[in-house]
Amino acid sequence: MISEALLQLLNSRNTPDRIRGTQRLARMEGPDVQPLLLEMLRDKNNYIAALAAEALGKCADLEAAAVMIEHFERLSANGPKLDPGCHIRAHLAFAFGRLEYLHADGILRIGIRTVQIESVGGVPFDTGGHLRANCALAMAQIRAPGALRDIALLLFDDGSGIFSSASHRDIVGVEPRKAAARALGMLATVEARVPLTLRLYYPHGESADVLQQCMQSLVDLEDPDALELLHRFVETDNPELAVFAGLMLARARADGAEQTLRGLVNRYSGDAMRAAILALISLRTDQAEVHLRELANDDRKAVRDAIKELVTG
Repeated sequence: MISEALLQLLNSRNTPDRIRGTQRLARMEGPDVQPLLLEMLRDKNNYIAALAAEALGKCADLEAAAVMIEHFERLSANGPKLDPGCHIRAHLAFAFGRLEYLHADGILRIGIRTVQIESVGGVPFDTGGHLRANCALAMAQIRAPGALRDIALLLFDDGSGIFSSASHRDIVGVEPRKAAARALGMLATVEARVPLTLRLYYPHGESADVLQQCMQSLVDLEDPDALELLHRFVETDNPELAVFAGLMLARARADGAEQTLRGLVNRYSGDAMRAAILALISLRTDQAEVHLRELANDDRKAVRDAIKELVTG
């Protein structure tokens, strides 16, 4: 039941009142909540509209989805003015994915290609990164036709593409590519293995976060050829990537994963060494237990201390 006091806040001409009212509404449940959130989605204040969109992302049903698509389309017509920061559309994209609303396919294809350059602190910045990321994940969740192509293109979008502007090329972020790698894993198709493999096979210049997500998605897709790539990364000079590749070998239950992780413990120190020990613990095999017992008597005090902390607590 919506109280009269709350309705007064939502209908107030005072922006702080409407903010408080929308925040309170977002914490409520019941059949009267969704229609009011859809109304607040139209608020002239972008922050209030974003609050409503975020709440709808958690509670909207299929009845609201068509209205939300209309809002997405309207905002996309002039994003910098109607949705600065892309916050409203990013929340709506999340909602479409949660609902697995197939009819959102067309609007998500617009969102996954949206580059919105705005001035942030006087510096040009692409605020569309999280929108593209959420659209990629939503397209995977709804199994949108053509999702593989659009998500794969996003995985390789470093701002150097033939359709990229100079400003986009200078400031494109990591978040959309990492989301694309995750989304390809969510598609759960054999075809999704190809762009992930290409990204890992030619990793030059790519962020470790993106490459790690590519590894994880390939393992999730149960790609038998992923093991060769993972072993290559184990041999790299980057401890973050090497240890993560070892962890993925453990997750894939690859033959010899125990010995590989033992080698990483021997090679590295600090956080990388501790991460390799944790991966070895996660295997829970007889061979892993043998290595852990041997490491408990390792010549390095840091290794012995890590084993004592991580294994015995």
